[in-house]
Amino acid sequence: MHDPVDYTRIESAAAPAFSVDGKRLFHLRGAGLQQVWVLNLETGRAGPLTAHDEKVGALRRAPTDDRMLYTVDAGGDERHQIWLLEDGQSRALTAEPDVIHGLGAWSPDGLRISLTANDRDAAHYDVLALDLAGGARTRLFEGTHEAVAGAWGPDGRMVAVMDRSTADQRVVVLGPEGPVPLPRTGATRYASLRWDGSALLGLSNAGSLEYMALCRIEVPGGTVTPLFAPAGRDVEAWALSGAGLLATIENDRGFSVLRVGPKDGERPVVALPPGVAADLAWSVDGLCLAFAFSAPARPGGLWLWVSGEARPVWEPGCQLPLRDFDLVGWVGFDDLAIPGWFATPAGTPPDAGWPAVVWVHGGPAMQCRPSFRPDMQALLQQGYAVLMPNVRGSTGYGRAYMDADDVARRLESVHDLAAGRHWLAARPEIDAGRIAVMGQSYGGYMVLAALTEYPALWRCAIDFYGIADFATLLAATGPWRRAHRAAEYGDPVRHRALFDRISPIRHFDRVRVPLLVLHGTRDPRVAIGESEQVVAALQADGRPVTYEVFDYAGHGFVRPDDKDRVYRAVSAFLRAEL
Repeated sequence: MHDPVDYTRIESAAAPAFSVDGKRLFHLRGAGLQQVWVLNLETGRAGPLTAHDEKVGALRRAPTDDRMLYTVDAGGDERHQIWLLEDGQSRALTAEPDVIHGLGAWSPDGLRISLTANDRDAAHYDVLALDLAGGARTRLFEGTHEAVAGAWGPDGRMVAVMDRSTADQRVVVLGPEGPVPLPRTGATRYASLRWDGSALLGLSNAGSLEYMALCRIEVPGGTVTPLFAPAGRDVEAWALSGAGLLATIENDRGFSVLRVGPKDGERPVVALPPGVAADLAWSVDGLCLAFAFSAPARPGGLWLWVSGEARPVWEPGCQLPLRDFDLVGWVGFDDLAIPGWFATPAGTPPDAGWPAVVWVHGGPAMQCRPSFRPDMQALLQQGYAVLMPNVRGSTGYGRAYMDADDVARRLESVHDLAAGRHWLAARPEIDAGRIAVMGQSYGGYMVLAALTEYPALWRCAIDFYGIADFATLLAATGPWRRAHRAAEYGDPVRHRALFDRISPIRHFDRVRVPLLVLHGTRDPRVAIGESEQVVAALQADGRPVTYEVFDYAGHGFVRPDDKDRVYRAVSAFLRAEL
């Protein structure tokens, strides 16, 4: 049996960007603290271009040359600073450690960049333009709550997507005449907005669309016309080349469907293994497409599409045993179909069946998908079956499914989780008496709610920085996030009675099983006080709880030492309790 920390050493790559001459591929690579790398496509040689003792985030190449913008925070605190990589040297463009900076876009001439910052007021993002030569900043828009600085367009215009909630966003066009909000008829999602002449192209479910489609959005009228809307699937990425080729990625129950072809003609499906593709990037000549790709048993690599065919150009060498996942499903309490992903360890099950772990994703507007998960592979290698449900509230299954857990319907997703546990326990290869539940962030809330709503179903549980009390969560989370999260969870004043009902900490007398809790002290999303409440409540009653605190970690564990400690803590806990 391999040490579970062996799985933390597996590298992956993402965010490819061609050099101007098309001979190199810039990208992010690493097994934790990913850095900027460059791959020579002619020789296959690769090497790092940065060496920060922090994880590098978003990556953008200049439109005119090979300068690169990227972001770095401190210990996962999400207060990102923006850096410029030029001629092999990096320099910080922002140096305000208490300010969150969001990387926007390059201006077409490569002389300015757009960004967001909450320097004026911690609760609100503004949109700024930064002159790279002199460092002068121009505040273009004073926003409310979270915002994204979008692409530059004609006449120096820019798009600001106001992120008021996951499902309700507004588009504001910033130009010489000032901010111009685009009209809309109701709650709408937007993503990946870019200019196409005087209009915008981007992803939206405006109007009556159930799924995200590639749309044309008129400016300033706001009229939305779907251009590509596959039935029953979100379009989740698109990229248009200078040669008139359009690439799109559809989400087919979690699997990626890549199409490439003429913008106004037929775009055939590109043959890929079952898995997840992302991060589309065209070469300057518009004839070669790069993207990232992974699958459950295929760690994240870099692929190229050329002349109708796709192939990997870099994948991490992995000699560890890896297992594939199957798409499965069950029905919820109201006969709603609930999908999920299921895998068992290699070999013959024990006589009593495999012990199992149910992993619940965060968000809740997220989706477990058939991508590479080293943590899930480590569990499988240690002899645990794994079920990853996509309960109501998940993305990828349409607007109604994503909204189906909002506010008063919060516990309906917990009922879906219980139904998934019953489906799992009924399988002959599973030991129904040894099933654990495990999740992070909102998934941590689902773990705690599962223990209080369905205490008899679980043998033990693992909570990664989960929500214990919605009122204390909203009081202590980053001020820029409060309105965003309240739109999803409810208002702490108007929904006080609801919060008392759905907050697990109010019902912790029902918890019967051992719990492992893990949390970072620098978490800006779910403050560590959420976990402290959980631990204090269990310790006060003498019930079993193990608490792991990480002093230099935010909303997740990315540093190599922290990842090793997490994997070992989870392994030891499950070995003892499951």
